[in-house]
Amino acid sequence: MKMTQLTLAAVAALFATSVAVAAPMKFAKADANGDGSIDAAEFAASGMKKDMAKLDKDGDGKLSKKEYAAGMDEDCE
Repeated sequence: MKMTQLTLAAVAALFATSVAVAAPMKFAKADANGDGSIDAAEFAASGMKKDMAKLDKDGDGKLSKKEYAAGMDEDCE
């Protein structure tokens, strides 16, 4: 019985850790050069599993904080 509880606790901890690691970065961290927008390279490193072109509503080739946040909101749904 103790082994089962210990195993379940270990699996739960591993699952919680993997979920936290898989989450996309917050805007400030994703904006590595601090210019106030996220370019294609920064987006690729952000961990977000979205199509950047679909999030780039104004078509300028980079994401504003609002555009990036919209992608984060979609990931949470």
